[in-house]
Amino acid sequence: MRTSPILVAVATLFSAAAVAAPSNVKHLLHEKRDGNPHHWGKRSRAPSAGVLPIRIGLRQRNLENAEEYIKDVSDPSSANFGKHWSAEKVANTFAPARETRDGVTDWLISSGINRNRITYSTGQNWVQFDGTVEEAERLFNTEYWYYQHKHNGGYRIACDSYSLPEHVKEHIDFAMPTIQLDGLKPIANLDPARVERVNSGGLTGLSNCSNLITIECLRALYNFPAGNSSNPTNKMGIGEWADYLYEPDLPIFFNNYTTPRIPNNTVPDFISIDGGLRANLTTVAQDSGVESALDFQTAYSIIWPQQLRLYQVGDGINVDSVGTFNIFLDALDESYCTYAGGDAPYVDPQYPDPNDNEMGYQGPLQCGGSPTSNVFSFSYGQIEGALPRFYQQRQCNEWMKLGLQGVSVLFASGDSGVANRYNAGYPNSCLNDENLYVDNNGTRFSPSFPVNCPYVTAVGATFLKNSSISGGEVAVADPDPSNQFLDFYSGGGFSNVFELPSYQADAVNNYLKNYNPGYGPNVYNQSGNARGFPDVAAIGLKVVTVFNGQTLAVGGTSASCPIVASIVTLLNERRLAAGKGPIGFLNPVFYAHPEAFNDVTEGSNPGCYTNGFQAAPGWDPVTGLGSPNFEKLLDIFLSLP
Repeated sequence: MRTSPILVAVATLFSAAAVAAPSNVKHLLHEKRDGNPHHWGKRSRAPSAGVLPIRIGLRQRNLENAEEYIKDVSDPSSANFGKHWSAEKVANTFAPARETRDGVTDWLISSGINRNRITYSTGQNWVQFDGTVEEAERLFNTEYWYYQHKHNGGYRIACDSYSLPEHVKEHIDFAMPTIQLDGLKPIANLDPARVERVNSGGLTGLSNCSNLITIECLRALYNFPAGNSSNPTNKMGIGEWADYLYEPDLPIFFNNYTTPRIPNNTVPDFISIDGGLRANLTTVAQDSGVESALDFQTAYSIIWPQQLRLYQVGDGINVDSVGTFNIFLDALDESYCTYAGGDAPYVDPQYPDPNDNEMGYQGPLQCGGSPTSNVFSFSYGQIEGALPRFYQQRQCNEWMKLGLQGVSVLFASGDSGVANRYNAGYPNSCLNDENLYVDNNGTRFSPSFPVNCPYVTAVGATFLKNSSISGGEVAVADPDPSNQFLDFYSGGGFSNVFELPSYQADAVNNYLKNYNPGYGPNVYNQSGNARGFPDVAAIGLKVVTVFNGQTLAVGGTSASCPIVASIVTLLNERRLAAGKGPIGFLNPVFYAHPEAFNDVTEGSNPGCYTNGFQAAPGWDPVTGLGSPNFEKLLDIFLSLP
């Protein structure tokens, strides 16, 4: 078997003698993997002398006040609306307490870990050391085993559960590596089945919108004008993972599908994160560029002459752990970095790339230094039930910190209704109805991540109700008659991890009271105290895109998200021109003003062998509050300080 030297190395035991942990230490269960992992077989006990990169995430201060803090700067009724925090204030406010760091350090030392082996993150929120399997088993009161991937034969070391001493448990978010096996990369919310080649000679006004959605259709639907300014502080950011923007397609799109026509030499700022690469003929031949083309062409057509930033994340080669959104966050915030804040072995990729591949990125993991945009659009997502709870909570808090600093973060809500089939390894990503793990035979609704986080804005999908723009929108519905697993419906539902935020409480309670779908508690989280998503929606089918010289009609919430993010960028342009700051976290204003959205009341999002949820008047877990009306939102945001 081949194992990564970063993930596990078999080495000589440390020369310092291990000291037995105090005999009176009481351990309490901290995390447990529910159910057997689908793609991993449990093999043999890990050798006691194997060395693991042990990382212990320290509990940050003041997180219990996070909702209060962000509400203070983003609630339209707050006297402090728009008074966003500096990065320094954010770091100082949430840094772990000294007693947390010292308490965990004292526990490690008393358990035989020499002080000179222990280091701390830049932000003082992680404790780290390389320890043997024997030490990890003693510290976490567990057993480590070899697991072998059933398809690629790769090995990993993990445990089924772990515990922490009672006296330090309150100071620790989670420890790694422990229960996690699947390193899940962000998956684009774009289904190849929704990509159709079309014959089109360019813009045709509003006569053909039911067949091809162009900028003319979008302006008519959402009541926004052509952009006319480009504040240098307001470049919009779009993140891409293993999908690459083929720049030769941009002039073709500009010449045929923009008005006013965008100059042919227009390209986004390229921000390479951890070896992020530009497109080449190989990526084009692999069709690894439709997502990026959709994102950037859609956004340019709306916001020009404002500019875009392309954040190309990861080398696309690292095979041990293809990662989540954490390495993007690392590049913005040094205090969140691997060995410095947010990342976790087996979930996030390690850099320099430890694999036997000369093309892999051999530089250090990027910690800070990348520019932060006022608006970020992400057309990617993951499965809530496939990632550890503590891991999701810790990353969600980082999105919250961006909101405190005046950043709007938007994510596509998913393309599989309530079923959430993001990862190709899971033909059915519905959950086990008892233990909430991803189950090939599962029937419980499967929420998405990170749209389950209450500090991001989740965007669902709609389409035209009939052939006319004036007919309005319905929830997108594009079933595949030959394979139900390729059906396209707007992702939505209720989180099993995150509680209902106060800004959303009235909207969610109204839906559950007046339009309750009648499913039992084993189908979805019907507690009335769960974060619901999406928040808003926009057109998500037959959106014009040019890839490799060919005009396509593309579908997915991957189209919906950059549409809404671009409209927010236009709103920011107007606020900045008026001497105001960027909007920042959007949701409190959105939910306070549902009248600024086109309410979508028809359609549903089937999945997990059900009809899913039904769209309804007001907010619903299919299309959220509805689609945006720019002029109404503009009046609201210009009236705010």
